[in-house]
Amino acid sequence: MNEKEDYFRILKNGNIHILSDRIPLNWKEVIFTPLSTFFVSFLLFSHWLIGILIGLLTAIGYTLYRFGAWVYYSEIQIDEKSGKMTLVRKILERTQKIDLITDKFEPNRFEFSEINRSGKNKFLMTYRTHKNYDLLILKNKLDKTTIEDYIKKEIKI
Repeated sequence: MNEKEDYFRILKNGNIHILSDRIPLNWKEVIFTPLSTFFVSFLLFSHWLIGILIGLLTAIGYTLYRFGAWVYYSEIQIDEKSGKMTLVRKILERTQKIDLITDKFEPNRFEFSEINRSGKNKFLMTYRTHKNYDLLILKNKLDKTTIEDYIKKEIKI
């Protein structure tokens, strides 16, 4: 996967701040990943039939993965007026489940703990109330500071 992919978005809709983890469906990646796999397979095995088979399997698997990440996603919604913070799970922009995290949002309750996944250091974004809500895994320190700065500067409750 591309390290620079857009895997979370920060939006504002009126008085509601939205942090979405919907991965956009990029058709260029869906087309070029199987083609590159085909060419590498062709060079390694020097047979076009094996290259086509591996390229086709890659195309199917990668397309299903990217489509699934685009279809099923979650949003963290923070309402400035009411102070409510909700976790909304969606499938194709239709709400499937809404979890009320808190009625009174407090920016200092966010915690970012460092975790190691796939040999890389990442950050787990958690909101602490009487229950711990693991909200999002951030890929690097820049993403962590981006979200921290946005919460501190833009959300005024």
